[in-house]
Amino acid sequence: MSANPDGQFTEQSHVTTPLGQFQVAPHDRVRFPSGIPGFEQCRDFVLVSPGDLGSISCLQSVSGPPASFLVIDPRLVLPQYRCVLGTTDLMRLGASVDSVLLWLAIVSVDEAGQAYANLRAPIVINPERMLGYQVVPHNSLYPLRQPLASE
Repeated sequence: MSANPDGQFTEQSHVTTPLGQFQVAPHDRVRFPSGIPGFEQCRDFVLVSPGDLGSISCLQSVSGPPASFLVIDPRLVLPQYRCVLGTTDLMRLGASVDSVLLWLAIVSVDEAGQAYANLRAPIVINPERMLGYQVVPHNSLYPLRQPLASE
């Protein structure tokens, strides 16, 4: 996918991820003004969901260096998962306390093949503005590495 000089996508395109190739449109772009920690140069992403992986999706960079993250709804990992964003995080997302936000936990896989979800620092996306940040909610007691249940 390519962007014009002002960072806007101009046409439908295909994006290749570790999970396959997907067709994406300009309105699918999620802007991360600060990037994602460790990947600050990656500011534009798309979220794609291959049906055969169930609840796992892929957050794929479409600008900057290649970056790809497996993600999952944290409530699927821990049903009682609840976080409250502070005023600063809500302002950065252009959201209010009543906004419906998309919460995603980054999934990592260790050398033994065990998958873990980072519940402490979720990705939060405001779908109305297509704006996202990785946040660390105040007083979060959730683990960085919550094991995913094996199926």
